Amino acid sequence: MTSASGAPNPNLKAWVTGFLLALTLGFLPSPRFSSVTEAAPAVAGTVSGTINLVNSKKGDPSNVAVWLEPVGGGYRRPGGRPELQQQGKRFSRRVLPITVGQEVTFPNLDPFPHNIFSNSAAKRFDLGLFQGGESRTVQFNRPGIVPVFCNIHPQMSAYLVVVPSGHYTVTDRAGNFRIGGVPNGTYRLKIWHERAVDSRLAALSRTVTVSGGVNIGTLTVDESGYVFRQHKNKYGRDYN
Repeated sequence: MTSASGAPNPNLKAWVTGFLLALTLGFLPSPRFSSVTEAAPAVAGTVSGTINLVNSKKGDPSNVAVWLEPVGGGYRRPGGRPELQQQGKRFSRRVLPITVGQEVTFPNLDPFPHNIFSNSAAKRFDLGLFQGGESRTVQFNRPGIVPVFCNIHPQMSAYLVVVPSGHYTVTDRAGNFRIGGVPNGTYRLKIWHERAVDSRLAALSRTVTVSGGVNIGTLTVDESGYVFRQHKNKYGRDYN
């Protein structure tokens, strides 16, 4: 901008000089330009299906553990601490899937003592005798199946399924399952059933690509070859 005479406007020149000085000294915020774009959150999908049993003596398709292991490794550990309660000389869950590294709390809700233990290779522990109203906690750092018993009450039994995954569930009484909140990606679906041999279960594993909702249909679990054996007490002997 110039004055009427064609010479530079002295007022504009003074304003520009003052503005640049203030910007240099930090009295004015400098313009910000960002080349970083925040990544959109991973879209969550679901994986569902049904477990069908054949050659089954009980015909009960509930409590089959189903989980998704991310292809390429890595998994999210859920927050919180699962519980396996004891009440009425029973465990509150027959099958409880958990993530490697999680802690499980064992509260005694009965008015008499329990002695919870496991002699499994995945996690061997003995919580000793603890009274009603008391609780014990155990951390599980290795994947595997952990049968859990009471050394006082032989009818008490449960299974912890420790998996390298944060996405799991168990089937309902109709054999249906649904795993929600699964980020889009590729996973290896695996299952475990207490009355099926490992080789048959391994053959049912499959790769699943999650993109929204995925229904894998029906998986047939063959119980042939399973033999029931009464578990021993924590000393490896028969109960009295």
